[in-house]
Amino acid sequence: MNPKFRFVYLLGGVLGLALLIYQIVDNLPDINPGMVLLITIPDMVFFFLAYKTYPDEEEVKHKVKSY
Repeated sequence: MNPKFRFVYLLGGVLGLALLIYQIVDNLPDINPGMVLLITIPDMVFFFLAYKTYPDEEEVKHKVKSY
C-alpha cells in the first residue's frame, strides 16, 4: 500500500469517530444501532487501511543503522 495515504486514512477514521461520538451524544436516549453501524464500519476500514500502509518490520530494520 502507498504510505502517502496514511494521513488521509487516519484523518478519515478520526473524523468518523468524532461523528460517531457526536451522534451518540446528540441522540443519547434513543441510540439508533443502524446509524452506529453505518458510521463504525467505514471507520474500521479507514483504520485498517492506515495500518496496512505502515512498513514491514524487516524494511525498518534495514533502514536503521546499528552502531
